[in-house]
Amino acid sequence: MDKTRLIYTLIESGNYYFLSRPRRFGKSLLLSTIEEIFKGNKELFQGLWIENHWNWEQKHPVIHIGLSSR
Repeated sequence: MDKTRLIYTLIESGNYYFLSRPRRFGKSLLLSTIEEIFKGNKELFQGLWIENHWNWEQKHPVIHIGLSSR
């Protein structure tokens, strides 16, 4: 199921979110997806809603801070 429209709404709302969900609920996948959108990797989103609704020419800086002890 294509949830890129919901991700777009989440990004464009300009609010802060605290993702508090149990393990294995896709938090890391969601953040990795947002990271790839911000980096402008359009080819990963071919055929999805966001492909035609995001400005792929504009890149956004991404800071990745790993907090796991692995």
